[in-house]
Parts: sequence; structure tokens; C-alpha cells
Amino acid sequence: MITPAVQRACAILLPRAILGFVYLFAGIHKLTDVGAMEFGQRMVALSDATRFLPGGLVLAVGAVTPFLELALGLLLLIGLWTRPALRALAALVVFITAAYGVDGLLHPVGATAMSVGVVNTFILPRAALLFVTLLLPAEDDLLSVDALIASRSMSYRSTRLA
Repeated sequence: MITPAVQRACAILLPRAILGFVYLFAGIHKLTDVGAMEFGQRMVALSDATRFLPGGLVLAVGAVTPFLELALGLLLLIGLWTRPALRALAALVVFITAAYGVDGLLHPVGATAMSVGVVNTFILPRAALLFVTLLLPAEDDLLSVDALIASRSMSYRSTRLA
């Protein structure tokens, strides 16, 4: 019989692993199919963000994004520094939403001024998985490296006190 603690741990593992794979593969795709600098250059060429931000900043953000996605995706998959990784990805989703929103204001598409495809296939699913995972108690995420480190730390402290 599966205990409630294991059920909760599995319930946390599922969205965390999905997000991990999504971002890991997004980073790998950008690096292998396009390349980091080329991705940054495409962001400059395809984005109206350069109207509001310096082109060099947009290029730098674009070039770093694949590495960030790859690293944060891997951290989520193994469950290491899970909460900081989730918060960083939440910030990334907010920034991407804002960028598409600015683009939508300049070139309106649909009721939200943003492309329905982008909102429905990119922003909402990732945001939902992030919210769900962040709302679940961190101490119940037993199937993670974070939990392993915490249990070893507790074990070390208890042996020192004895």
C-alpha cells in the first residue's frame, strides 16, 4: 500500500518533472538547432523590444536564455534547489509574457492583444504548472535531491547532539 507521504511526493514530482523536461528540452533545442548567439540575434531581429530596450541587452538576454532554461530544467528534474529554480522560471515566464504583451500592443492580435497560440500553448500551461508546484509544500517533495540533502543534514545534526 502506498502511504500518503509517497502519494504527496509523487504529486509534486509530476509537475516538477514535466517542467524540468519542458525547459531542459527548450534549452537543448535552442543550443543545438540555433545556437545561443544566433538565438539572441533572432530575438533582436524579430522583437520590437529594441524599441524600448538597448539591442545589446536584448541580444545578451537571448544568448543567455538557452543556458538558463537548460540549467533550471535540469535542477527541477533532479530536485536540487527546487524553490529558487521555480521562482527563476516564474520570473522568466513573467518576462516572456510582458515581451509578448508589448509586441501585442504594437501589433494587436486577438482579445488579449497577444497571440492566442502563444498564450494557450506557452504561457498558460507553464504558468499553471509553476503555480501548482510552488503551492505544494516543499517538505513533501521527498523524491528530490533537496530532500536527500535535508535528511542527511538532519541525520548529521542528530548524531552530533548524541
